[in-house]
Amino acid sequence: MEKRLLIVDDEPRITDSFKVIFESRGYRVQTASNGYDAIEVFKQHPFKVVLSDIRMDEMDGIALMHALKQIDTFVQVIFLTGYATIENAANALKQNNAFEYLEKPVNNMNDLCETIDQAKDRYDHEKYQVIQKEKNEKGFAIFKDIFDSMDAAVYVADMQTHELLYANKKLAKALGYDDPLTFEGRKCWQVIQKNQTGPCSFCTNKRLLHPDGTPGASYEWDFCNTLNHRWYTFVDKAIEWYDKRVVRLETAFDITEKKEHEKLFREFEKAIETSKKFESISTLAGGVAHDFNNTLSTVIGNINLAQLSCADNETQKYLKVAEKGIMQAKEISSKLITFAKGGKPVKTKTDIIKLIQQILEKRLDSEEVTYSFESDPIPCDFYADQGQLKMAIENILQNSIESMDGSGRIDVSVKYLEPPQKNPRISIDISDSGCGISREHIDMVFNPYFTTKPFDSRKSKGLGLSIAWSIISRHGGNIHIESTVKKGTTARISLPVFKENGIEKKVEKNHEHQFDAVLDINSVRILVMDDDELILDVISQLLKRLRYEVILALNGNQAMEIFKTAKACEKKIDIALLDYDIKNGLGGIATMEQLIKTDPYIKGILVTGHSDNSEIKRYQDYGFSDMLAKPFSIKQLDQKIQNLMA
Repeated sequence: MEKRLLIVDDEPRITDSFKVIFESRGYRVQTASNGYDAIEVFKQHPFKVVLSDIRMDEMDGIALMHALKQIDTFVQVIFLTGYATIENAANALKQNNAFEYLEKPVNNMNDLCETIDQAKDRYDHEKYQVIQKEKNEKGFAIFKDIFDSMDAAVYVADMQTHELLYANKKLAKALGYDDPLTFEGRKCWQVIQKNQTGPCSFCTNKRLLHPDGTPGASYEWDFCNTLNHRWYTFVDKAIEWYDKRVVRLETAFDITEKKEHEKLFREFEKAIETSKKFESISTLAGGVAHDFNNTLSTVIGNINLAQLSCADNETQKYLKVAEKGIMQAKEISSKLITFAKGGKPVKTKTDIIKLIQQILEKRLDSEEVTYSFESDPIPCDFYADQGQLKMAIENILQNSIESMDGSGRIDVSVKYLEPPQKNPRISIDISDSGCGISREHIDMVFNPYFTTKPFDSRKSKGLGLSIAWSIISRHGGNIHIESTVKKGTTARISLPVFKENGIEKKVEKNHEHQFDAVLDINSVRILVMDDDELILDVISQLLKRLRYEVILALNGNQAMEIFKTAKACEKKIDIALLDYDIKNGLGGIATMEQLIKTDPYIKGILVTGHSDNSEIKRYQDYGFSDMLAKPFSIKQLDQKIQNLMA
């Protein structure tokens, strides 16, 4: 970038000498012998830096500097004079108008060049700051227009001084002022609240900042204003203002007439947010559980193969323990599947009072835990998936028992509610005298694996309430938790009561399936379909050890081709072990329906890692004779096949 310099001095020999020296150093130099000539040159060709003598006839250097700054406020003037006095230096540098004051003669040109470069840098910096400020002020004008158009009271205050920097028209009107400019410069606590002698005790400033002083998350709260006695919902946020200081932006929504409606709306909004979060988590949990079951299937299959190949008693003992461990892991996976993939409940007519009484008698048989039960009469039929609902209530009860450390009281009540213009509902309250849940944890109790129990606790850890929430939600209901620390907790289950025509019907499919033939083990041919090659391999080896003939397929399309080819070659397949979930190609149910069309005598076993799915529970509707949940042992596999052969 070109370096330009204006030199002003009434001694021609000095200007000529400096011109030669600075041009040799790459500067483009213009000179003037007095202040008036310098002003004319500056008007035609503005300079960032001017090197000027102080004492000159007609117009001295300080007067010239003021004239130049009228043209360009950013120009940097360096004074160079042989009349070195303290008075000259003070006048030149006062109010930071001059960049530097240097004495003649100049002994070190490098120092002078460095000073000129520094002056140029200051010019660029000051101009940049002003340009940015103008941009910010334009942005602030747009900002004010936006907030003045909002149906909310808005103000901005300095977080250190509490000075009001901005207030919109809505706030001024709400507090009885005509012009919001009346507020600016005053303290927020003086204007917005009544009878305050200092910052408000409920000021949210500390909540809005990280420990390092940077803006943190927003904070929402409700409060009744002490000036106009109206209720507001406040949303406070620390932001960086256009002049770089951190300020509080407060937005206040008047909820005086709508407070109760707003509360209901927020609960609904929160439920939607929770539902979306759980949907996302449940998708993850279901995928993990499915992959986990596939891995467990491979592991237990190889354990069984090792058991068949090993004659050593001690090794057999270890393998048996390993097999038992796999089955315990399967129980954990089943809980994840119930939470994630429970599917639509298969509802049947349910006596909810009898169901709860049976649960209480079974779960609360300890002398240390007492309970009471009371119920309204239920005037109509109630439909639910009894197995799922039982699990949900048991999980909530278990949570209550653990919160009391094994001793205390549990009160259970069932109420039949008929809200106006709404479907009737059944409300189940389960109250305990346990340790309670703190406010900071109350919103997290349904999160999978969230627990306040110590890590070394032998109590259940974190899936019970998640599963309960998932089940109740799939019944169209909800769970609300109320708790007080050291006093206890109440879980309120709310379930809709549907008419019979609103209940999911069981789909019956007529496959004209034949089961008369009894199979001979020596001639049984089994088709195994799974998209996991490791599982295919281990099941194949297990079946061969059991003396069955095995044919393998990776998907439904491949299975159909194999099936048709085998039938054409008079090597018909007797039993099909079909995995439910196939990534590429037909899945287990669709494949079975096609196989039955080709051979109505085929017997099928549905193999799945999603055993709690409502479609899988109705496996017989799709032509299957049985269902086998992953992971399974060789004993379970053989038993299923033997049952089909009987």
